Order: sequence, then C-alpha cells, then structure tokens
Amino acid sequence: MDESAQTPRLRKRIMTWLIILLSLYGVYCGLLFFFQTKLIFPAGMAGRPGQTLPTLDTEVIELATDEGTTAAWFSPASGSGADRPAPLVVFFHGNAELIDHQFGIIDLYHRLGVSVLMIEYRGYGHSDGTPSQKHIVADSLAVMEQVLERDDVDADKLVLHGRSIGGGIAAQVAMQATPAALIVESTCTSVSGMAVRYGAPPFLVRSPLKTREALNQLDLPILIMHGQRDEIFPVSHARKLEAAADDATLELFDSGHNDLPTSVEMPKYRSAVHELLDRARILR
Repeated sequence: MDESAQTPRLRKRIMTWLIILLSLYGVYCGLLFFFQTKLIFPAGMAGRPGQTLPTLDTEVIELATDEGTTAAWFSPASGSGADRPAPLVVFFHGNAELIDHQFGIIDLYHRLGVSVLMIEYRGYGHSDGTPSQKHIVADSLAVMEQVLERDDVDADKLVLHGRSIGGGIAAQVAMQATPAALIVESTCTSVSGMAVRYGAPPFLVRSPLKTREALNQLDLPILIMHGQRDEIFPVSHARKLEAAADDATLELFDSGHNDLPTSVEMPKYRSAVHELLDRARILR
C-alpha cells in the first residue's frame, strides 16, 4: 500500500487514542472532584465519639450552624479564673481522628498551665454537616471568639496547634486570628499540591489548605515538628515550611506520620512545645 495512504489512517488512530485517553482522564478527575471530601476528610475512619469528657471541668460548647451543630470542648487549666486567666491553645486534630482522641494533648498543656479548646470538624464526632476548609475555619473562628471573651482566658496568649491536616487548618485560622504562636506537626505544604501526586490539577481541590503560603505571610513564632520516616507527608514538606516562615523552629523526630512522638521521644516533644511557648512569652 502507498505510504501516503497509510499516513492519514495512522493519524486517525492516534487521534482516536488521544480522545480515549483524555476522556478517561476527564472521568478520573471528575471522580476525584466529586469524592474529594471523603478523601481529604475521611470522617468514617475516625470512629464513633465517646461519652467521656477528658476532665471534670471540661465544658461542652455547641455552635449553631447552617448544617446543625458543631461541638467543641473547653478544658480550663487548673487554678485558672477571673483573677488568674490562663493562656489558651486551640488544637486541630488529623483527618482520621476526633477530639475524643486528644486526652494526651490536653494533659500536656494542662501541665504547662494552659487551657485547651478543641473544635470538632463538621461531619466528625458529635458535629453535624459536611467538612471543608471553609466550614472548619469559620466554625473555629466563631467558637474561639466566644472562648476568648471569657474572664478565665488570657486572649493575648493564644496558641494554635495542628496535627497533620489539622496543621493546615491551624495555619488558615492563624491568617484570620491573632495568635501569639503556631505549632504544626506532620503537616504538608498544601493539600492542593498533593493533588499533583495523584495526577490531578490543583485547581480542582476545594479545600486547598495552602500551609506554606500561610506561613510565608505570618509574623509570629512557629514550631514545625515532623517525623523523618513520614511516608504520607515526607520530611521535605517540613523543610519547605521552615524555609517559608520568617521565625520558625524545625524539630525532627525518629518517627513516621502516625506515631509522632514515640514514647521514647515524648520528652523531646514536650520540651519543644515548652520552648516555643516560653519564647512567645505564653507561659506565666
């Protein structure tokens, strides 16, 4: 057959395969777009909430939203009161956790004389609705506003602390609040950037949680903690976050993503938190 006759057929086959591949990619991106909430915020993996409060003094806060109620816990430091207001840390957990799993964090900060506030994400635990960056940040700011008005809370000594995806949320909240210090642990530079890892364009992500961009704009002491064996968010994320911030301390641990800190390195973890709070003049 004449070579000139084969060329159009070959081009037609190539175009057909390109159209098929582009169609399949479009379907793949569409599925990621519609199911991204379950991928970013897998509330079903977090389990059911318990019925036990971390301390006898813990108060349950319920914030009315357009989707029902968002639950939160306020656990005051021992001895705090109107005549002795305590610093406040707001803790944001990972995407497969609940506030019910954070008793150790509450104990850590209570030992330092710091009260703890935890806001449950929409769709998690006792909170109604669907989780998203927009909703979680808005709910957090609303609950924080209530708690910071309390006589037993020192509003000038606010700390935000987030783990994993919670670090991204903490950074976004810090952009709209006025914390005195920020802690992010096991946190990625951005969720939208992680989309590239799965072959999807970043602009499709509705909860981008651009932590690196936030840290680049924040002017406050920041502690970044990360496991050197983290396979979910490699340690390179922590180094990029450190480089983006003007006043950041990076503490690396011999751990993965879900076991930071190990029992052996718990003293190092506590010391890192203590040093940051001391540097930010949080501790009394």
